[in-house]
Amino acid sequence: MKNRKALALIAILALVAVACGGSDEVVEEVEVETTEAPATTEAPATTAAPAADPLVLASLMPLSGDLASLGPGIALGAALAVEQINAAGGINGQPVVLIEGDSGCDGAVALTSLNDVIAQGAQGVMGAACSGTSLAILDTAIAAEVVMVSPSNTSPQFTKIDKKGFYARTAPSDLLQGDVLASLLVEDGVQTVSIISRADSYGRGLAEATAAAFEAAGGTVKTIVYHATDATEFTSEVTAVGKGGAEAIVGILFPETGCGVLQPAFEQGLLDTPWYMTDGVKDAGLASLCGLGTALDGFKGTAPGSAAGEAKDAFEAAYAGVSADGSPTFIFAPQAYDAVMLMAISAAANGVTGPEIASGLVAASSGGEKCIGVACIALAADGVDVDYVGASGEVELDQAGDPTAATYDIWTTEGDTNPVLKSVDFGS
Repeated sequence: MKNRKALALIAILALVAVACGGSDEVVEEVEVETTEAPATTEAPATTAAPAADPLVLASLMPLSGDLASLGPGIALGAALAVEQINAAGGINGQPVVLIEGDSGCDGAVALTSLNDVIAQGAQGVMGAACSGTSLAILDTAIAAEVVMVSPSNTSPQFTKIDKKGFYARTAPSDLLQGDVLASLLVEDGVQTVSIISRADSYGRGLAEATAAAFEAAGGTVKTIVYHATDATEFTSEVTAVGKGGAEAIVGILFPETGCGVLQPAFEQGLLDTPWYMTDGVKDAGLASLCGLGTALDGFKGTAPGSAAGEAKDAFEAAYAGVSADGSPTFIFAPQAYDAVMLMAISAAANGVTGPEIASGLVAASSGGEKCIGVACIALAADGVDVDYVGASGEVELDQAGDPTAATYDIWTTEGDTNPVLKSVDFGS
């Protein structure tokens, strides 16, 4: 009788040889026979059920470029979700695979990374972070039938374009943030503003939304100045935004280029005027990054936040346990966590391919039994219609893949920190 253990070992070695060798390598299988004492009884042969395919996801966050100071903190939210899902048994009894890629804030960098993770089998992508970057790679993802769920794309453009069901976002459109920022300005008694902004889909969309909402509330916008996203010198733009003597300046910036704006603003005395910032620089540690000491202290800003509740509390306790400094949250980290959870819930209910995940994203976010975290995955796997309550709040995706419920934080600046002053909730 052939020794089953010897045969099993040979089969494993053959598989390893195939995996390590090139596609043209020939592996010779040798069957070794050994003798053993005959057994009086033999266990009946059994056939193991085939293992289900694993859910393969990717995180495409800016690990280089203008948002590199924010990318890792956002990506940690996604990694935390995967860690919790796998600790609870994964999807289909298989651990979820998470591949990390760099999107930069650059369409070319992101496209290279997207093609790489697709080649590795990714069926869903948490990302990209920058609106313009996601717009640049979206057609490639759709063609490959790979789902993209962004935690931080806020450009209004995404609402209008046909995503074929393969795109959603867990951060709300800047049409809403424009209202929140304008309301903050009015609340603070500001009657005239000038705006300096990035000249990309994020910057233009938010600048236009803020200006429209502020003017509708009776305010006056003196000027809107846009800077090139790849600029290295900003003196002329800063001089232009300072003309007219506005009571406040709105800065729609990213960290690296934002320092390029704020440093000449300091030199020209414009930081004596109150500045209002947005989500692109929250938690970036601008005081140290820009070398401005306490010059930014007291400046306010707006950013998508998290609704109070059990889901937020659970997320913050878990995030504090994995973040390097013990921080309970980070800009867009709750939304990254929610992006992964929504894809995983849909995969548990429908299957792990891109089209299967896409088919259930909207349903996972609304209309069924309310649940939080990995509890939703177990329910979905059992066929229960769930309504995921996210770390960021009630996501409630519409058919365009936009959240219809959102929370915004009003924050201030104290050195390198941005403590939240209050939150504003919007519900569907």
